[in-house]
Amino acid sequence: MQNFSMTCSCGETMTMEAENREEAVAKFKAMMTEDAIKDHMTQKHSGMPVMSVADCHAQIEKDVKAM
Repeated sequence: MQNFSMTCSCGETMTMEAENREEAVAKFKAMMTEDAIKDHMTQKHSGMPVMSVADCHAQIEKDVKAM
């Protein structure tokens, strides 16, 4: 298993343990549901419009890196 991370524009870094990058991306996407995105945006990005699931998942694809 390897550790992967992604950092949101708000500075919050999330980590995930996975066999490879593709698995880590899939796990992050599964974690970031519409409700989870809404909660994160409310807590960390007050006043900003809620990001769509598609936009969030595209950002995950771009930002996940091996640690």
